[in-house]
Amino acid sequence: MLCFSPMKNIAYVVSILSFSFGLSAQNLTPRPGVILSSVPANMQEFSALQSQLSKTPEGAVGLLVLAIHLYGKDQTLGNQALVSSVLIKNRQKSNKPTAYQGEDLGNGDRFLVSQLEKYKMLANAYFKGAEPANSYTPIQPLTVETYTNPYSGEESSGTIKLFVGNKGASSFRPVTVSKESDGAWRVKEFSSLCVGMAPPK
Repeated sequence: MLCFSPMKNIAYVVSILSFSFGLSAQNLTPRPGVILSSVPANMQEFSALQSQLSKTPEGAVGLLVLAIHLYGKDQTLGNQALVSSVLIKNRQKSNKPTAYQGEDLGNGDRFLVSQLEKYKMLANAYFKGAEPANSYTPIQPLTVETYTNPYSGEESSGTIKLFVGNKGASSFRPVTVSKESDGAWRVKEFSSLCVGMAPPK
């Protein structure tokens, strides 16, 4: 016989209602979730995944979140993935150790990435299921949830702002993506993803 705790059920309902109210208060509309069935072990695998996911704005955001996750595990691979995820015009020619195929992040984006050193939880915080209460442990398969609001802009314009779902901050974090001449969506601005969150409990 299954037994249910009334208090746990109430807490679950309150949590669901709070989440729904939060979406409504922010006037957010969900985009299709980006499901990452496997984590790339090298840039060849990341590039193959990128060729699939960069066809949509939410896919481009999912790739950026994955790059941040990779950076938390392996800075070299994560850095290469980050360079590959941002707009080509936002990169700069470089022969520094952080460069990938002769290009590196611009100085502003490079500073943002340096902030990831301060906030270790960000490596997982933007995946579905990760929250302070479970030390930012995401559910499997890794999934990135994004949303738009009335001010996001139109996808047809070639630039749109998406908001990345998370449970470690008071609001979802914006990322702006643009479609490049090769048809791929890449990240234009992601500063909000590099801001700290509530510490794990």
